[in-house]
Amino acid sequence: MPVSLKEILEGMEFQSDEMTAYLHRPTGRVILVSDEALLAAEEGAGAEAGLEELESADARGILKSGDDYLPLPDRFEIDEYRMMERFAVGVADPAVQAELGDAVRGRGAFRRFKDTVLRLGLTEEWYRYRDRGYEDVARAWCEAHGIVLDPPHG
Repeated sequence: MPVSLKEILEGMEFQSDEMTAYLHRPTGRVILVSDEALLAAEEGAGAEAGLEELESADARGILKSGDDYLPLPDRFEIDEYRMMERFAVGVADPAVQAELGDAVRGRGAFRRFKDTVLRLGLTEEWYRYRDRGYEDVARAWCEAHGIVLDPPHG
């Protein structure tokens, strides 16, 4: 079943330390499931744990038939830190390149980098670069798992 690249990208972006995005292979649906829902499903709880029925059903499905659910690339596979480094190196102006390079070093690099990009007026370029990076990761993941993407519309 063809899958929407847009949905995969949205699922990748909405993940967090408490939420994981999965592709439900039989339907091509991308779902977000909380760690709380997975834990409740393991314990046999669901709606009584205050969870939405759909999320509870998805969590039970993940635990029962794991092969039908593929976790989307996580933050380690996406590696936005490396994207920031590559973006910095790719800037033509050596002074700007050095400033961005300094911003990605050490503790607080994500915040410092985004502040620096904003101050330098490179926000649009950064987000275009980052979006292409996410898309490259998503396409490689789909290829590795034999996922067919919907053809682009328009």
